Amino acid sequence: MISIKLNLFSNVLSMNNDVRILMPDRIQEDELLKVLWLCHGGSGDENEWLYYSTAAKLADEKRIAIVMVNANDSCFTDMVYGLSYMTYIGKELPEILYTMFPHFSSRREDNWISGLSNGGYGCLLIGLSFPDRYGAIGAFSAGDKADSRYQPASEKKITPRIRMFGKEDIRDDSRFSIRALARKVSESQAVRPRIYHACGSRDPWLDLNLLVRKTFEEINDPEYDYVYDEIEGVGHEWPFWDEELRRFLAYAEQKTGSFMTSA
Repeated sequence: MISIKLNLFSNVLSMNNDVRILMPDRIQEDELLKVLWLCHGGSGDENEWLYYSTAAKLADEKRIAIVMVNANDSCFTDMVYGLSYMTYIGKELPEILYTMFPHFSSRREDNWISGLSNGGYGCLLIGLSFPDRYGAIGAFSAGDKADSRYQPASEKKITPRIRMFGKEDIRDDSRFSIRALARKVSESQAVRPRIYHACGSRDPWLDLNLLVRKTFEEINDPEYDYVYDEIEGVGHEWPFWDEELRRFLAYAEQKTGSFMTSA
C-alpha cells in the first residue's frame, strides 16, 4: 500500500489544504483505479480514516484509490460566512487529482463518496450536489442538518454554526437540506447516485438518521436504489463505521461493477 500526503493550493479556498491518498502497490500500466472519496467526522481531518479504520488494508485488498479529504470545521458546505469546501471537494479537487494521477478513473461509476457523522452528512451533500460525478454514496451516522434546529446554547457552538449555515433554521428548500437536494435531483431526472445509509441502534442521533431514511422512502425513486442498514447494539463509534465501510464497498461493487478496470 502506498500512502501519500499532499499539500495543495486551492483556487476555490484561496489557500493550501491537505489531502491523504492511499493506493495499492504495483499498479498495472493499463489499470484504472476506482476512487473512494472519504469524509471525516466533525473533529477529524484527512488522517482520521487512516488512523482509526482498515482503509489502508482495503486500498490493497480491493485495489482502489482512497482519497481522504480535509474540510476543517465546515460540515463540508459552501459556508454562508466562510470558505466553499463543498465546491472544493466536489469539483476542484477531483479535477486536480485526475490530472496528477492518470491511473485514477474519472468515470462516474468508478467514483464513490462516503463519510461518517458530519462527514456522512457531507458525503450526501456533495454527492447530491454533484450527481454526475459519483456512482454511489455511503453515509454512516448521517442526519440532515435541516432537522437540527438553531439553538444558541453557547458562544462556542454558535460561531461555527453561524459560519456554516447562518443564523436561522435551515429551510426545507435550502441548499443545505438533504431532503431538498434528494427531491430536486429526482425530479430533474438527472443521473442519481446509489445511496447506502447506515446507523447504529444506540447512536444518540438515530432519530435524525431515521428522518433521512424516511426522506428517501417517501421519494421512492428506484434510481437511488436506497438501502438502510442498522446494526443492533452499537453507537457512534469506529468499529461500526469500519464495518459499514466494508459493507458499502460490497454494495458499490455490486451496483457499479467489479473493482478493477482497464484503460
